[in-house]
Amino acid sequence: MKYLDEYRDPELAGMLLRMLKRQSLRPLRLMEICGTHTVAIFRSGLRELLPATVRLISGPGCPVCVTAAEDIDKAIWLAQQPGLIITTFGDLLRVPVLPRHFTPSAPKGRMCA
Repeated sequence: MKYLDEYRDPELAGMLLRMLKRQSLRPLRLMEICGTHTVAIFRSGLRELLPATVRLISGPGCPVCVTAAEDIDKAIWLAQQPGLIITTFGDLLRVPVLPRHFTPSAPKGRMCA
């Protein structure tokens, strides 16, 4: 399957891990931001394969994963208030919301990514 099988090549993974072990002489901390990435790392066992010098840190989560629907409702309400502009990460603008926010009679809000 395109874009899936390319990332399941044990030979390539082994080569990359050996290269990482050779070159990571100092401690290295990497943060994965998205909860989906954290789950994929856990399921694949990647954490256990990394050299001791590499430490993965689970981040706060991307806006799509960690933002409650109530908070999105509040942001949409705020964006509809005169004189206010809401700014956010672009990912948050793609979160599915209920159509009630976008009825023809609803005032147009300003949300910027």
